[in-house]
Amino acid sequence: MLELYDCTLREGDQSKGAGFSLDDRLKMSLLLDELGIDYIELGWPSKSKEVFDSFRHIIPAVKRSKIVAFGSTSRTKNPEDDENLDLLTKCGARYACIFGKSDSSHVENQLRVSKQENLDKIQKSIEFLRKKGLKVFYDAEHFFDGFKRDREYAMQTILSAIEGGAERIVLCDTNGGTFTSDVKDITSYVKNELDKRKINSLLGLHLHDDRGLATASALVCLPHVVQVQGTINGVGERVGNQNLTTLIGNLDEQSYGLEIKLEQLKKVNDESFRLCGLIPDRGRPYVGDTAFAHCGGVHINGVMRDACYEHTNPARYGNKRVIILSSSGGSSSAIETASQFGMTLDKNSPDFGEKLQRLMEELSNNERAGYDLGGLFAEQFLLLDRHFGSRKQLFDVKAWKSESERYLNGGEGASFYGVCSVNGKEKLIDHKMTTDGGPVDAAFNTLKEMIMPYYPGARDLHLVYFEVKIAREREEQSTVRTEVWFKNGEEFSTVGVDKNIIGSAVEALGKGFRYHLLRKGNLQGRI
Repeated sequence: MLELYDCTLREGDQSKGAGFSLDDRLKMSLLLDELGIDYIELGWPSKSKEVFDSFRHIIPAVKRSKIVAFGSTSRTKNPEDDENLDLLTKCGARYACIFGKSDSSHVENQLRVSKQENLDKIQKSIEFLRKKGLKVFYDAEHFFDGFKRDREYAMQTILSAIEGGAERIVLCDTNGGTFTSDVKDITSYVKNELDKRKINSLLGLHLHDDRGLATASALVCLPHVVQVQGTINGVGERVGNQNLTTLIGNLDEQSYGLEIKLEQLKKVNDESFRLCGLIPDRGRPYVGDTAFAHCGGVHINGVMRDACYEHTNPARYGNKRVIILSSSGGSSSAIETASQFGMTLDKNSPDFGEKLQRLMEELSNNERAGYDLGGLFAEQFLLLDRHFGSRKQLFDVKAWKSESERYLNGGEGASFYGVCSVNGKEKLIDHKMTTDGGPVDAAFNTLKEMIMPYYPGARDLHLVYFEVKIAREREEQSTVRTEVWFKNGEEFSTVGVDKNIIGSAVEALGKGFRYHLLRKGNLQGRI
């Protein structure tokens, strides 16, 4: 069986903009454990007290995965004097993965030691950890580049690791620049050389993805390796690492027999991005929001007639088919999207053409404004309901005022004053709330308090999180796009676009309440 080794909590932590709290590390580890990942690398115990303490919290919490501590070969002449190695033995992990130099130029120019000294460091470091009772994997850093520069020395480094007692020899493409054919040839060469020597040490791969070839390189090397290292969402330094999610999808389609809960793959991928503090990549294979999205009229028409434009079943990976409601999809996109909500649009009805034209005009205007909402389930529903359904506005935010402040003690608070008309009534309802959170939180809670007396079901809607980015860049006239995620038994999101950041959030919040009330049927109230 192929071993999947996840190093998101170390490599992902080196991705621009990423970062993990202790709670994030625990949540990530539990997700990976439940998914079925074999090894979870928590990072360098020597990096910080928080990382060191994470081992104590996570090791007893996981059920299946093996927890690995990461480090390097000894920085001192005697491994027993090396603080990095000492912490590996004290963090509580039963497995350690250490890297060492396999490229002679790095030995001479970066470590500034002799080649023999480096070989001694590798062997003695592993021997030290083994004597302390740890199982050791050796990451041969820059192995492929080093192999091309000095084949004999690169081989000597891994033989030193084997002599020290390493259970896995992991060949690293640290720069991510080795072509697939070279990765395959070099990995095959190493495997054959070890077989000739009757050495049973098992090989692994650690590939960075700077050429976008990591998954292809891993797949062609499967006959020679037993372990592939990577990050669950492909994040990492520079371009990133081997994307384990993409690799898992490809292995599944080749019936490789992984013990992975595939139906959780999309959930784990999406949650891992959030725990990293990064925006999920919507275009990722198998798990991206648009991985099985159809926009063109011909494609949508084909899907409607079972002439599938998908290479595999999205539900197998916890994903779903999405019909993009867009101006380029025409009547096919409107009809097929409506069917997802139990709405039947009749092309032959007298007013179909007029309604469709108004819908497409609104979509075209939204696309130009940067809403980017055609694939969002809730936005699709609201658009179709407005042009083909009940056309109930329910409420309208007429005016609002938002204030936020930071206190001397470091805390923050916000207040939101809103004025609404409900169900088209002339009477205006106003309300003001102050919260200990930020302005979006204050706006959400104020709107909920205003709406609940008329639509009590509004109390069941909960705010999850939100993201803000530029919708259209026009210097000081730029607009922002705020996407807000909600939960009401399902998780969904809506979008607002405005020159004012709070204005864009208020628009998205209003849409969220409308979708919740209309879809859940929570329309009984005093109105």
